Amino acid sequence: MTHAPVEALHELAHRHLPPDDATRWIGLLAPGLRLAHAGDGPVAGRLGGLPDLPLDLPWPVWEGYGPLSHIASLDCAALSAAGDCGLALPESGTLLFFLHDGRLDGSDSLVHASDPETRPGARVLHVPAGTPTRPHPAPPELPPYPEVPLTAQAGMTVPTYDAPSVRAAFGEVVDSRQWRHHPVNSRAFTTALSALDSAPGDVRHRLGGHPVPVQGAVEREIAQAALGPGTIGNDPRLDEEAARWVLVAQIDTDYEADMMWGDVGTLYWLIRPADLAAGRFDEASFAWQCC
Repeated sequence: MTHAPVEALHELAHRHLPPDDATRWIGLLAPGLRLAHAGDGPVAGRLGGLPDLPLDLPWPVWEGYGPLSHIASLDCAALSAAGDCGLALPESGTLLFFLHDGRLDGSDSLVHASDPETRPGARVLHVPAGTPTRPHPAPPELPPYPEVPLTAQAGMTVPTYDAPSVRAAFGEVVDSRQWRHHPVNSRAFTTALSALDSAPGDVRHRLGGHPVPVQGAVEREIAQAALGPGTIGNDPRLDEEAARWVLVAQIDTDYEADMMWGDVGTLYWLIRPADLAAGRFDEASFAWQCC
């Protein structure tokens, strides 16, 4: 379970956890927006399609590797109207997400958080409101993904038991045999959370809030890359650095948009709050995980 009304999460925590644990866990909840298929709902953005780029801005390219795919466009004003996402986003304009996703070379050149030389292969751009734009034609060798309108739904997001904030509040699970005995990872508690999910089985597109990892805490993966080569998993600096990053957006595998990230994986863009507040989206870091 990853996204639900705050009242329901509070009630569930107090029903399944000791009082002190419930209070600590509730303090770790973070607001976020679920990005769901719009249907008849208000549109806050879209997956795929053609991006509206400024007239003087060429299609983003990773030099030496080729053009990036347009993954998503999100309307900042519509996101703000949808509710609190916990981020200091621009109040207007459009956020554009691009990625060199391996379609051009059979995944020979993918972007990895652990390899800083691949960083130019993933980008977040903010196009201010009022900027003259046009739907930019896609490069002929890279047809656009199918366009899927998205709506934004406000709620609270839940950290996983190995998220940096949970590790700081409850301690680290150092032995895989202990994980089911972790205060917030008991079978009864996690089963209740899953049952509470407002859209079970739905794709997990998100803006802000806690990431939904596929293979371990995304914040620690980004932190390990930020600290540089040689940083190992038990380095005490990892959780400190991980706590300095927040999720901007995650884009899940989505069959309607013909988007498959590895083996049913997810894309993540994270940023430091100071860079976000200053609009330095070029400082965002990218990671992806799959089964």
